[in-house]
Amino acid sequence: MVIAATSSAKVVNNELNKLEHSVQDIEGNVYRTVNIGDQIWLAENLRSTKFQDGSTIRSGAVPKDDKANLLKYGRLYDWHDVSDQRNLCPVGWRVATDDDWKTLERTIGMPDEELHKEGWRGGDNYLGVQLKEAQPDGLFTKFNPALVNKHQFFARPAGVKWNGWYITQGDYTEFWTASSASEKNAIIRTLAYSWWNIHKGEIRRATSSKDYMFSVRCVKN
Repeated sequence: MVIAATSSAKVVNNELNKLEHSVQDIEGNVYRTVNIGDQIWLAENLRSTKFQDGSTIRSGAVPKDDKANLLKYGRLYDWHDVSDQRNLCPVGWRVATDDDWKTLERTIGMPDEELHKEGWRGGDNYLGVQLKEAQPDGLFTKFNPALVNKHQFFARPAGVKWNGWYITQGDYTEFWTASSASEKNAIIRTLAYSWWNIHKGEIRRATSSKDYMFSVRCVKN
């Protein structure tokens, strides 16, 4: 069983594992990393179940409670754990803030007039496609292949968990930022994948309830 799971993970992450650099979290989970401009990002979604001090993270669900999804999609966390001072990222790393995401977006070509807006942005330069891993069903074939996953960010449509239900896997990925917007909401980033969605080339900046469970990407301090 373990051998089969490991073999499957190697197939799933075949291209990802070609990245040269990696980092471990406190549990020994290994993540590939990627340099984008002056930043260093995890090229994978966080999978940790422990904070840096070894205490247990309260959330951290595997999409659809299927172990086969762990290495592919990482875990889904609520914002209360994302913002916890004990830090769920590897030592020397932090959950990317709204400003960290803006730096990334500016680096890959986001126009300044769109950078601080809410909603879908960056469509003229297909910035969303540049962050997404190629999909096996060929959803991105209408885009220039050189743009797909151009920055080796390997974003995958993990979906979300809301009110006990797993939804939108295969259709969306939602990333928390560490930036609060209000008592109940925090700032997020969204990428769309569905064939019918007209925003596949864009990156959405919005706010969401802190009780949702989304993916997390860390950036090096």
